[in-house]
Amino acid sequence: MAFIQEHEEDIVKCMKCGNCQETCPVYQITGMESRVARGRVRLIKAAMRGDIELTDGVQESLLTCLQCDACSVTCPPGVPVNDLMLQAKAAMLKKGKTLPESLNRIRVNIEGESNPFSQPKKERGAWLPPELRQPRSAKYLLHAGCAVSYAQSRIGKAVIRILQQAGVDFTLMGDREECCGDPLIRMGDAEQAELLIARNKALWKEFGIEYVITPCAGCFKAMKEHYADVIKPLHSVQFFDQLIKEGKLKFTKPFAKKVVYFDGCDIGRHGGVYEEPRDVLRAISGLTLLEFAKNRQNSVCCGGPLLGSYPELAKKIASERVREAAELGAEILAAACPTCLLNLKEGANLAGIKMDVQDVNALIMRAL
Repeated sequence: MAFIQEHEEDIVKCMKCGNCQETCPVYQITGMESRVARGRVRLIKAAMRGDIELTDGVQESLLTCLQCDACSVTCPPGVPVNDLMLQAKAAMLKKGKTLPESLNRIRVNIEGESNPFSQPKKERGAWLPPELRQPRSAKYLLHAGCAVSYAQSRIGKAVIRILQQAGVDFTLMGDREECCGDPLIRMGDAEQAELLIARNKALWKEFGIEYVITPCAGCFKAMKEHYADVIKPLHSVQFFDQLIKEGKLKFTKPFAKKVVYFDGCDIGRHGGVYEEPRDVLRAISGLTLLEFAKNRQNSVCCGGPLLGSYPELAKKIASERVREAAELGAEILAAACPTCLLNLKEGANLAGIKMDVQDVNALIMRAL
């Protein structure tokens, strides 16, 4: 009942109009009322009042929320759905509801090795050249993030080369880099996330870091929401746009391709970065920039946040985004988020569509 009392104002705002059905990627695939904001809000209210039990089904309803916030954009009374979902997940954990094995494994991995992939923390910086593995005092820090460090180092290597070409003095934390805490926050374990956040802040203070550059949209979102009191977070594409406009980066190689840019939720709706990736891509000679019918604030999530916990659902959602890109005539589907890239590639495979899914940083490097 304490949860209901604390969040009653937000819960009763829901008019049950169903606008969220039109924007929810999970509902569009499943067609289930328990997989859309309206149904989830009703389940939260009933479960927290004790009218229904906290069953696995109720929990799954909350855990299949992408936290993409598309429903909040179109919600007439302005229900803060994203915050409500996060608080409800946290409340369920406090009530003793255990996480499904897929998510609990991620949680244990992060708590033990500071990454979701069950990889040794001591190998986090293995992808780096020896001269960049030890942190030093610097104004700029490149925070690679878990996905880049362990699964997509190609993105990190491209970012390093671009920074070096622009003459930016920066450092990395190497094996001392920690997870940003975002995956734990999404599953409702804010308490453990706070421990990671505190460790990161202390480490960055030790080396005098003022700006943190990251190619990971999830890390960027977490930093804007939980780290902005000690550093200024910058998505790498955002920073490179600034360097291009200052004349410190210049494209020399034409790239005659049709490219559609995908607004990932963390860099877009959560991060507010819409125009910088487009300005960068437009600056590349020969490149034709296409747009999804629903873009910027109205972009439709690719399903990436569910790839580790509900992979089949995530891939089905991504396949729809890939089909939309193919219908536009795009040769390249570009994104600025490692999780989006992974899932969009899975979606292309599922749909049987040959689509070149590329990271924006890699396209920048290709054109320099």
